[in-house]
Amino acid sequence: MTPENTLTDFLDTLSSPRTQASYRAALEEFCTWYRQTNGSEPEFELLTPVEVRDYAVWLQTTRRLSPATINLHLAAIRSLERHLGRTLRVRGPKQVQPPVQALSPRDLGRLLAAAEGEDWISLRNTAMLNLMARAGLRVGEVTALRVDDLEINQRSGWVTIRGGKGNKTRRVPLNAEVRAALTAYLKTGRSSSDALFTSKTGQPLSNRDVQRLVADLTRRAGVQNVSPHTLRHTFATRAVEKGVDLATLSAMLGHSRLETTGRYLHPTAERMQEAVEGI
Repeated sequence: MTPENTLTDFLDTLSSPRTQASYRAALEEFCTWYRQTNGSEPEFELLTPVEVRDYAVWLQTTRRLSPATINLHLAAIRSLERHLGRTLRVRGPKQVQPPVQALSPRDLGRLLAAAEGEDWISLRNTAMLNLMARAGLRVGEVTALRVDDLEINQRSGWVTIRGGKGNKTRRVPLNAEVRAALTAYLKTGRSSSDALFTSKTGQPLSNRDVQRLVADLTRRAGVQNVSPHTLRHTFATRAVEKGVDLATLSAMLGHSRLETTGRYLHPTAERMQEAVEGI
C-alpha cells in the first residue's frame, strides 16, 4: 500500500473533521520531511522511533514549532501507527504552562478599592474578593458557600469548604480583614437564602457571575489580567513570602499532594533579583 493510500485509509476512520484536517496536515508534512531527508517514501509499517525522534528534533530546531504543535504532529503519527496495529513510543517535548502572575500589593489594593461601597452589593463583592485573595478559595468554592459554613469570632474565624475539588471538605482560617469584610456583608439586608452570596433577585451566584464581576472590577481598577484564579494564586504567593510552610499552605489550598502546591507557586522577578544581590 502506498503512503497516500495508508493516510487516506487512516484518516477515513476519524469521525471529527477538525481532527482529520489537523492530522492530514501533520502527516503530509512528515512525508515531505521524510522524502527530503531519506530520498524515499516513508513505509509506515516499518517506521522506527529513531526516525520519528529525528523528525521531532527537526520540528523543534529548524521549524522552531511550539511544544504543543510538535506534540500534535507526534500524536498524528502515533495514531496512524496504532491504526496499523503498531505501538510507537516517542515522547514529545514538555509543555511548560506560563505561571499565573500574582497581584502586587498595589494592584490588589486598587482592585479592592474598586469594589468599595456601603451598599450591600459592594459589601458582597468585597467579601468575595477577600475570600479568594486572602483565604485562597476557588471561585466554585466561593459560590457554593452557605451562611452556616462561616464561623466568625472577634479574634478568629473559619470557613468550611464542603465538597471542594476532589469532593473533599476542609476548614480554612480567616484573617482579620476577611472577617471584617464578611461581618460587614452579613449585617446588610442580604437575601434570606441559605446561600451566602446571591444576586439582587436572591438567586445564588454562579461561577460565571463571579468571573464577570472580577473582570469588571479589573477594568475599573486599571489592573490587567486578573481572574478569580489570579486572586487565589496571589494568596498562595503572599503566604510563601510570609514564611508559611508548604504543608500548611497545601492544607489551606485543598491540595492532596505537596508537589501540587510546589508546582502552583513560582518566585516573582523581584524575589529572584533580591536573591542574587547578596551572592
